[in-house]
Amino acid sequence: MRGLVLSLLVSVLWTTTPVAKPYEPADAYQIYDLLLPQEESYGFATGTLIIREETVSNPGVGPPSPPCVTPEAGSQFKDAIADYNRLNKRKTWLLQREFQLDKPYEIVSSSTINVLFKEGGWRVFYKRYPDSGGYIIMSAVSFNKQKTRAMVYTGSSCGLRCGRWGLHLFEKVHGKWREVPGVTCNMMS
Repeated sequence: MRGLVLSLLVSVLWTTTPVAKPYEPADAYQIYDLLLPQEESYGFATGTLIIREETVSNPGVGPPSPPCVTPEAGSQFKDAIADYNRLNKRKTWLLQREFQLDKPYEIVSSSTINVLFKEGGWRVFYKRYPDSGGYIIMSAVSFNKQKTRAMVYTGSSCGLRCGRWGLHLFEKVHGKWREVPGVTCNMMS
């Protein structure tokens, strides 16, 4: 009887647990390619850059606009903000090897990163990934309906007192993405 109950429980959890799907929008990877060289871990990496496989969401983003976005940008990016909340709310995407970077990189699962930290923190992480400069996390990129405005959350972790995280706003001008002002804060350690 216990075996049947356990089997049913596993079956229910298996069918109700959301499965992460590959994240593939080409415009998103164009934006990531612009952002990654600005990340602290990218600058510190003298070897292979480590990118966390699963996207993350920033819990501080909410309607009508995030607290770190100016009212003007909040108004201009309201569709991208709504899309961010839709895309990133309780949903994880799997980043793909679509980055066009000047550095070698490896996409590593959050479970692998978590195991390293449970085994001994940054010392064990850097033993496994020497010269990586830490690791980078990113949300899914959100867009307005016309795909001319976008918002993304990124962060770098590189040690106990080393890291930076924040939102970024982008606008597509003449077919090319560029970062635009409108974010008033980011977090650093």
